[in-house]
Amino acid sequence: MKKVLCFVCTLIVLVSLGGTVTVKAEGVEDECDTVFRNAMEEIVSEEDITIDTIKVKREPIYDISLVQLGFIYLMNYNDKEGFALVINTQYSYNVTEFYLEAKNPYEDYHGMNVYVDVLLYLVYINDCYVEVETGNVLKSRDIEILGEKAFSSTISSFMTGYETVYHIDKNVNKFELTKRHPAYYPTGENISNACTPAAGANIIGYWTRYYPELVPGFVPGSIQLGQYLYKEWAEEADKLVETLYFEMGTNTEAPGTTVAAFRSGMNSFVAKTGRQIDYVSCNAGGNFNYSFAKQKVEEGIPLILFIDGFRIDEFYDMTNQTSLSYMIAESAHAMAGFGYNVTTYTLSNGTRRVDSYIKVATGLVSKPKGYYNINYNTIIDECYAIKIF
Repeated sequence: MKKVLCFVCTLIVLVSLGGTVTVKAEGVEDECDTVFRNAMEEIVSEEDITIDTIKVKREPIYDISLVQLGFIYLMNYNDKEGFALVINTQYSYNVTEFYLEAKNPYEDYHGMNVYVDVLLYLVYINDCYVEVETGNVLKSRDIEILGEKAFSSTISSFMTGYETVYHIDKNVNKFELTKRHPAYYPTGENISNACTPAAGANIIGYWTRYYPELVPGFVPGSIQLGQYLYKEWAEEADKLVETLYFEMGTNTEAPGTTVAAFRSGMNSFVAKTGRQIDYVSCNAGGNFNYSFAKQKVEEGIPLILFIDGFRIDEFYDMTNQTSLSYMIAESAHAMAGFGYNVTTYTLSNGTRRVDSYIKVATGLVSKPKGYYNINYNTIIDECYAIKIF
């Protein structure tokens, strides 16, 4: 078997396998196609192969929880066949395997293609997991063990794109705890579904400025031009995310971290440092109280939000127009909040549009910080203002 393995950064463009390129990306399929096309062009350029002669077919693959993880791309050219795997690795799509000469590992089975790790393929048939190489049916305990270290699709689907708001007037009411806040995200190979530990790490990183004993030896930022600016990421932050992952028991009972497990893990971590932690809910009667959340931020207290579905925006201002670059995901998630932004546009027809945001550390590798749009079709299950003292 001839193996070529590479990792490719995700680009926010739409690419068809025929080679047409535009500036807008929408949908998981387009994201994966972009990554695959870039990898194929890079690898084929080193081989004596004409890219136009390669015929490609795409099939979905799933993680061990049977959530779509990405796609397998099947290639045929010059009487040869190969395949590539493009999967979701911590909120962005990357190539994990690329073979110019290799048989499709799932070819002999008709079920759901499950990808566990490099060179480890399963198929889900008749309510059973079957190892494709041996044909053995896996036992429940084996599945649990594999699941602890398997690739996992932390977001089942997302979309990126752009929106332009044309206006004759614009008013921005905002408040920031700091001009540059922590924006840590999980990078560990043996952790998955770690958005909640990452959110907790961002909260602890913020308070470490005031209480260095929270993370001994870690200097989370520095004063520059009279402002305290946090490091957006550091090796110590990476270790902190991993520590909280185990403190919170992430993925032990079910994929992810419950709100109760988050609090338990944070309580345990902070207690070991000799400090105390306090939680004030910003939800009332099951609904998010934006005014109260803004008040707590103005008091110098960061937030954690547990949400279902979200849109993250970034702003680009020009004369009489504002471009919004956004990412939308339809899944449960957790993020840390460090400010707010209420933007009121007066449109050309005289009507007003009000966009309300929380400035967040997203916990996402592909977009570590941005503005969480609370006007989007989203549910805020819980929000806490968290004070460590």
